[in-house]
Formats: sequence, structure tokens, C-alpha cells
Amino acid sequence: MTVKRGSEDAPGTMVDKAMRSILDHIHRQGLMAGDPLQSEAYFIETLGVSRTVVREAFKSLAAMRILEMSAGRRTRVAAFDDTAIALTLSHALRTAQLNPQQLLDARRAIELRTVELAAGRRSEAEARELLALVERMRTACHEVEAMTGSDIAFHIAVAQATRNPLFPVLVSSLTTAMHDTNAIVWRYRTSSTAREEVVALHGAIAQAIMERDPGAARSALEKHFEVASQGLILAGFN
Repeated sequence: MTVKRGSEDAPGTMVDKAMRSILDHIHRQGLMAGDPLQSEAYFIETLGVSRTVVREAFKSLAAMRILEMSAGRRTRVAAFDDTAIALTLSHALRTAQLNPQQLLDARRAIELRTVELAAGRRSEAEARELLALVERMRTACHEVEAMTGSDIAFHIAVAQATRNPLFPVLVSSLTTAMHDTNAIVWRYRTSSTAREEVVALHGAIAQAIMERDPGAARSALEKHFEVASQGLILAGFN
């Protein structure tokens, strides 16, 4: 497990090797989310590298949400979440490596499956929460930030009802990355009729999930994404 020092190893390369060794240690030891990790001193000695290398490795793994670091506590194995993926997608969107229509296409592909699964697996409480989020959207339809927040929460709630922990992470990452885009599109829906149409489509999705009808849920989502795509074009996101 020792990372050998050598003149041919640049600092970044040594950090990368240390990161892989720390990951291997976590997996070999069978550590789970929330479990404490050995100290920096342990890895300094075991890997045969400097304190700087180990600290940079820890910080890099924390940025990737593999480790959880906080003052006054031992470093722990982090729980799986959307932080790193959302940051990467947001960066790609803001630097024109992806465009909003491409992200919307990915969302559509994933969410056509989530609504079907949610219709079959949702609890009563989850079905009621979806209907409540639709009402929050209706109340906030003239408040861009509140409407956007409720819209994102709705799609994540559908994903959570699938009982597949990967779907909430993927949906949250994609919807969070499009937060600013969604807000801009909403401003272009200036009429009450246009805004109510979007709320009504979310209502149809929620109702189909409440009625455990995957076909109706899928159909309602298809219509929702058609309207969303048209909204992006209207707002200038081709």
C-alpha cells in the first residue's frame, strides 16, 4: 500500500496515488457511509508520503464527496449524494460544454422511468407530498424563485418514491444544474395561462402517481417535457 517517493513523481501524481490508496483502504476495510477513517498520521506512515500529500488527498476526496471532513471531528466516509455531479454539470452548462436542451433530454430519459416506478412504489405520504408540491407551485406561480424551488422539489420527490437511491441523485443533479435556466424560462411564461399549464401538467403527473397509473404518469411527463423544451426555445436556449 506504500506510495513510493521518487523524483519522477510530480506532487499531483503523488496525491492521485494517495487518493487511490485511501479509497482501496476504505473498500478493503469494508467501511460504510458515516464510518470514521484512520487519521492523517496513519496514512502518512502507511503510504510513506508527506503530510502535505495526505492532506491534499483528503481534501480532494472530500471535494468529490467521498470523505466528509469537519472541524473537531474525525474524517468519515461520506454518504452518496448529488453534490459533485451537480457541480460538474453546472460547470459544463456555464462553460458551454453542454446546453440546456441536452440536459433536458437527459432528464427526460431518466424521469420517464422514475414516474413509472414511483406510480408503483410510492407510499401514501409520498403521493400526498407530490400533490402538496403542486399546490405550492400553483400558489407561487408568479414568484420565480419559489416556483423554481417547488418545481425542483417535485421532480426529486418523484425520484425518491422509486426506492432506487441512484435516481434522486441523478434527478437532483440535473435539475439543480438547470436552476438558473428554469428561472429564466419561467420569466418568459408571462401569461397566467402559460404558467397554469405547467402547474396542471405537474398536477397530472402527481394524480397519475396517486392513482398508481404508470402509463398516465409517463404520458403526462412526456407532455410536460414537450412544453419545457418549447419554453427553452422561446427563451433563446436552442
